[in-house]
This record gives sequence, C-alpha cells and structure tokens, in this order.
Amino acid sequence: MSENSDVLLRKIGLRILRRRQELGLTQQQIADRLGVSATNITRIEHGEQNVTIRTLVKLADALGMTVVVDLVDPE
Repeated sequence: MSENSDVLLRKIGLRILRRRQELGLTQQQIADRLGVSATNITRIEHGEQNVTIRTLVKLADALGMTVVVDLVDPE
C-alpha cells in the first residue's frame, strides 16, 4: 500500500515532535544540534518541509531514534 508523501511527512514530523517533547528539548536546542533554524524544525514537525535523508538521520541521532524503525515504519 503506497502512502501519500504529505501524509508521511506529517507522521514523521509528529513523531519528531513527540520525541523532542519526551526529552524535554526545545525546538531551538534541536536546531542548534543540527545547525538549522528553529523555524526549520517547526516546519519539519508540522510536515510542511520536505527533509533530506541526511537531515532525517541527523534528527534521529539527536533524538536517540533510528530512521527506519522509529520514524518511517514504527509499526
């Protein structure tokens, strides 16, 4: 079953948001770790910004997650 890319971006963004909140981190703290703006993190968390695999890997690492298991296919 294929998944719409917009839906997938929103799901991944929501997982990033939840994990960041679980860790008690601000968007600015994550942005600083990745070398991007807090606005970019907001857009990623809302599924409004397409992310590169490189950025996705950095985000997962910063949040103690894995890309495939935790972000793309958690079921």
